Amino acid sequence: MEFGAGVALILGVVPPASLNSTLPGVVVWVWGVMQLLGGALIIAGILLRYLRPAFLLLGLRLERAGLWPLAAACSVYGLVVLGYAGVRALYPAVMLLAFAVACGARARSVAGIERTIHRYGGSVGD
Repeated sequence: MEFGAGVALILGVVPPASLNSTLPGVVVWVWGVMQLLGGALIIAGILLRYLRPAFLLLGLRLERAGLWPLAAACSVYGLVVLGYAGVRALYPAVMLLAFAVACGARARSVAGIERTIHRYGGSVGD
């Protein structure tokens, strides 16, 4: 989802609607880049783990590398939207912050999986 939304925003395939139209163009563009990069890393990490199980750790690291920036971008963007649009942006801002929390929680979970693999399985996929 984030990957596709990032591509659409960066390429201008779909003009920014609703709250995006109230923000400066550079903010919307950076938001699109962060969605694209974070989403691409997450997708690459998941696909790598399932297509090449020998690269399990690398896949987990790629997923985690996409989750943290996406969590940060969602947090910042949620606050920026709230700052620009005020109370009418409360629902989207809360949803973005909830998504950021979910990304952070998944990133911590992936880090825990990595630690467990290192503890019991050595350096699988390094």
